[in-house]
Amino acid sequence: MNAQKHLLEVYEPYGYVGPNPMRVQGTCVLRGPSGDTYYLLSIEGTLELEDNAVVQLLVLPRYNGDKIERAEQSCCTVNIARVRPGVTLCADMPFTYGDVAHWGVGKITPMPGAK
Repeated sequence: MNAQKHLLEVYEPYGYVGPNPMRVQGTCVLRGPSGDTYYLLSIEGTLELEDNAVVQLLVLPRYNGDKIERAEQSCCTVNIARVRPGVTLCADMPFTYGDVAHWGVGKITPMPGAK
C-alpha cells in the first residue's frame, strides 16, 4: 500500500482543542482483536492528549456497511482510537485492546493531489 495523506476532522470529543483538521498519513490496514479492520494513521507532528504525546491513531468506519477501503480512499465518518504511549503499531503486527484507547469520532478525507 502506498502511503496516502489525509485530513482528519475531529467531531468528538467535543472539548478537543488541538489541530483540527489534523494532517495524517495512512500507514497500513490492521486486523483488530475482534476481527474488525482498522486503518493505521501516523500523525504529522505530535498530538498531546492527557499529557501524553500521541503519534499514531487507528480509525474504522463508524457506520455498518462502510468498508475500510472507504476510509482509505474517500470521505468517511470514522471512530478514532489513539495508540497508547509506549506502543508502536506496524503492518502485520497483531494488537490488543490494551494497546489502544477509544478517543473520538471524526471524518477522514484524502488530501487532494497528495500521495
